[in-house]
Amino acid sequence: MVFINIPYVVENKRISKESVQKALSALAISEDEKAEAYEAIYNLKPRGVAFGENLQGARELESALLKLNIPFRQSEESEY
Repeated sequence: MVFINIPYVVENKRISKESVQKALSALAISEDEKAEAYEAIYNLKPRGVAFGENLQGARELESALLKLNIPFRQSEESEY
């Protein structure tokens, strides 16, 4: 299982919600995964996105998070 952990940092609040939505909408991942990622970015409680065995989807999300300067960690299960 692949899990992308997205901790909350104050800087996340400063990122335009429109730019996050645009970046996530361009990804070839499920709508549920996009919604989980969006919620994780802006939620005060750290969260993440489970990808099962979908390594390509996890890599796409990681790439988008890097472009948006949002911290993340990949693990086999949720760290939170």
